Amino acid sequence: MLNAKLEFSDLSLSFIRSFPNASVALKNVSLSGINEFEADTLIQAGHAAATINIMSLFGDKGYEISKITVENARVHAIVLEDGKANWDIVKEEPDKDQAEADTLSSNFKLKLKNVEIKKSNIIYDDRQAKINFVADNLNLNLSGDMTADQTMIKSNFTGQAVSVVMDNIPYLSKAVIKGDVQVDADLKNMKFTLKDNTINVNAITASIDGWIGTHEDESMDMDIKLNAPKTQFKDILSLIPAIYAKDFEKIKTSGTATLDAYVKGTMKGDTLPSFDVKLNIADAMFQYPDLPKSVTDITVNARITNPGGDADLTVIDISKFHFNMGGNPFDATLHLTRPVSDPNFALNAVGKLNLGMIKDIYPLENDMQLNGVLDADLKLAARMSTIEKEQYENVQASGTLSVKDMMIKSKDMPDVQISNAALNFVPRYAELTSLNVKIGKNDLAATGRLENFIPYALKDQTLKGSLNVTSGYLNLNDFMSDSSSSSKSEASEEPIAVFEVPKNLDFNLNGNFKKVLFDNLTMENVVGQILVQDGKVNLKNLGMNALGGAMSLNGTYDTSKNPKQPQVNMALDMKNVSFAQAFKTFTSVQKMVPIFEALGGNFSTTLNLNTALGNDFMPDLTTLTANGLLQSSEVNVQNVTAFNALASALKNDKLKSFNIKDLKLPFSIASGKVTTKPFDVNMGSIGKMNLAGNTGLDQTIDYIAKVDLPDSKLSNYVKSMNVKIGGTFTSPKISLDYGDAAKQVLGSALSTVTGGTVTNLEDVSSKALEEAQKQADKIVAQAKESGDKIVAEAQKQADALVAKAANPLAKAAARQAANAMVAEAGKKADQLNVEAQKQAQQMVDAAKAKAQ
Repeated sequence: MLNAKLEFSDLSLSFIRSFPNASVALKNVSLSGINEFEADTLIQAGHAAATINIMSLFGDKGYEISKITVENARVHAIVLEDGKANWDIVKEEPDKDQAEADTLSSNFKLKLKNVEIKKSNIIYDDRQAKINFVADNLNLNLSGDMTADQTMIKSNFTGQAVSVVMDNIPYLSKAVIKGDVQVDADLKNMKFTLKDNTINVNAITASIDGWIGTHEDESMDMDIKLNAPKTQFKDILSLIPAIYAKDFEKIKTSGTATLDAYVKGTMKGDTLPSFDVKLNIADAMFQYPDLPKSVTDITVNARITNPGGDADLTVIDISKFHFNMGGNPFDATLHLTRPVSDPNFALNAVGKLNLGMIKDIYPLENDMQLNGVLDADLKLAARMSTIEKEQYENVQASGTLSVKDMMIKSKDMPDVQISNAALNFVPRYAELTSLNVKIGKNDLAATGRLENFIPYALKDQTLKGSLNVTSGYLNLNDFMSDSSSSSKSEASEEPIAVFEVPKNLDFNLNGNFKKVLFDNLTMENVVGQILVQDGKVNLKNLGMNALGGAMSLNGTYDTSKNPKQPQVNMALDMKNVSFAQAFKTFTSVQKMVPIFEALGGNFSTTLNLNTALGNDFMPDLTTLTANGLLQSSEVNVQNVTAFNALASALKNDKLKSFNIKDLKLPFSIASGKVTTKPFDVNMGSIGKMNLAGNTGLDQTIDYIAKVDLPDSKLSNYVKSMNVKIGGTFTSPKISLDYGDAAKQVLGSALSTVTGGTVTNLEDVSSKALEEAQKQADKIVAQAKESGDKIVAEAQKQADALVAKAANPLAKAAARQAANAMVAEAGKKADQLNVEAQKQAQQMVDAAKAKAQ
């Protein structure tokens, strides 16, 4: 019946606990979506139970469920941008089964009288309407006879952290709420009238009068008014989370405050009812009793109104916002109309904030320090359409925003120090004239300009910028890992995680960094261009010193398609970098080229690479593809297990430690394997070796090597040995090709024996008939003599070959070669005799024919 996945660990059924009703309980229940909601869990609950009238199971009037209890639940309701909701999971019945579906639905009668929710969290994420509601640790008890036409529904609820965000504006943040509400429900006409009720939001106590009616066309009529006659300034102050959470009861306040709100009219689709919310604060102040200074002269006149109908008719007006903090006044105003179609705004802000004075006003933690001065003098006024059309003559934007000598210290974060920062505003852009910031050990300086900052702030459009950035020390791990403690060592083991590149940034950064740390890689003298655009970071001509050599990099880090699995495309040029440092630095090298650990010297390489990244920022080796050329003038090879095994097999200890000259190694990576095309390894006096094969992710190896044997006892006969290297790097398996060695010995021996004595048989010419028989006899005799000589010499060489063998390898190769040599000599002798007989007969026949 569901387009979803329903799972639970246990089901229990009791007929005694609620007799004459039955109790059905599920443990560890989860209801998760499919398709676009596959990664989202709609409901997850530790315990869910329902009470059912047993007799209704046997009657024909429908099943009766009287109570539902849910504990330790998490409900995550989502509405996508296209309006599709993740709770719309009931399958639609086909027309041919409609009669059966109607029968099933008629057998289900909900006679609910009580709903209880304990210790649960609710998230409502409406991405179409841009509404986000979060309620943590929610407890709710709802009672009433849902089978009656008219009933009184009673509810009481508490929530420890309730937040409401609409269109990126936080209207409520981590508020503590509780309520006791009675609703006179006309279930026949679906009209609900609010009766005795009390609602608390932090320190504000209010009641709601009015009614709500719902209709079959999904419209709602309402007439609701908020009553908060006893509201004081301290109650309004409680809506600021930091103040409400810190010794709120001890705060001294004075001043007047009023809060009025109503909603009246019809809501259907995009049509809104009229509403009006007003907040006025006059001559207010607050002071913590143990601190010397206060915030005084607090005045706020704010109003949000809409006459009903279009949301674009909403007007936000903060005609006055003023306070004085320790002798420093601050004033701001905001007027906003047409917020949906074409925001028309006017913002003014003038004042100075001395952060060093906050400790005298607000009780900071003992280990927290604040210093610095924030100075603002801003005027911004324009229609969004004029900015988008670049009609900057109709835009008012002027003023400055500056920060000097700011210091923020806390045990939970690295020290932040801004020696100076200054922004100058003009209609086209905001110019960053200076920025010098230090975060922990990291320092950063920048100048440049920011464009399109007003559409970015109001409509989430693209922020454009051009910046020149410099740094003496920048540890990127501090900003990409879960921990950013300033005490982290340069070789921190804290794993870094992938990060999403915002699609609404369009930045051109020219960087010059003396020292940069990223994962285990230390880079110096980093210079290049970084472009941030459309969810991608493009690196252009990024040069640096690293791994004991020099590197240049061009490439892309792309999160536009899948932020959880970025795609990386890089072209890398490395010169004279250390094998050992490359192995130590990169986990992917350790997995795919473990031989680097035992190589001494430096190498250069050109590498083109494409891969997806896992959440830990490591390449997904199953998706990694690459190709390149590795070069080195000299490589020292020592204690490589595979070469040690090869040295033992060939009885040549020189293969355990040697230098490679002028190495050129072409390679490619695909399907989790590093594949090398045939390449020569010049080992100096040892000789040469030709290698080709591949290395797997599991460190399996499969190589074919052709090894020169200049120092072998058989060097006069066996010049090289073909070797198959299999197994793994830690446990290699060596197989020698004795057959090829035997062919080499045989070839040398036969060349010595025949010496060309039978290579001219085809050149014997026909003579006159009187000479034909003589020549024929001569050919046959010569063939027999040569054949006997081949056989005798082969036997002699075979005996000598076996006698000369001084080690097991030589014995094995010599014996096999000797047997093959004698057999081959016999075949050659027989072939010479047959060929001689054939040529002799042909000569005689030809002479006879000519004579005739």
